[in-house]
Amino acid sequence: MKPLQNFSLNKQNAILIIVDIQNEFAKPGGKLGSAVSAKIIPGVISAVQGLADQARAAGIPIIYIQSVRTLKEPEFTVFGRQPHLEIGTWASEIVDELKPHEGDTVVQKFSHDPFYRKDLDEVLEKLVPDPTKCYAVVTGGAINVCVYHTVMGFYLRNYWTVVPVDCVYYISEEGRDRALGQYSEERPYPNVFLSRSDLIDIS
Repeated sequence: MKPLQNFSLNKQNAILIIVDIQNEFAKPGGKLGSAVSAKIIPGVISAVQGLADQARAAGIPIIYIQSVRTLKEPEFTVFGRQPHLEIGTWASEIVDELKPHEGDTVVQKFSHDPFYRKDLDEVLEKLVPDPTKCYAVVTGGAINVCVYHTVMGFYLRNYWTVVPVDCVYYISEEGRDRALGQYSEERPYPNVFLSRSDLIDIS
């Protein structure tokens, strides 16, 4: 695994991304959690909440990625997945502890990939003139599914992409280890970094 690194962030050089911290994954009664995720998610929520509070105070843009479905997607109608995350339901809502504030941006996605539709790219074009001068701090989950696709999207768009390991949840330790191993491939992913919330200085 890549070593954890320190970062100094401000409104000129950073954005904070919060991926899929929603009731379906993070709260009792949600269908898509696990015994593993149930143990770690309270700590993840707390760590992300701390980063978000600091980011707002410093004027750093916060973008929420909210996973929703119409239930007409091929994953249900063709590929046989059980319905989940129906738009407008309790399951798809962002958890109360991390509700977006005025000024935050919420981008809904209808698949694992937040860049599948143009909405996120349009938001980023307004916020970030030059991705090579911007740190995209990616939090949320799951680290090997929706966070993975988010990280790869920012990597491909030439952002300095940072994953604070205490701010991401996972359904299984095997999935976590696969994702961290992938992010740690130095040659193909030179602009993907690992950190931790206490190593990130926000001013």
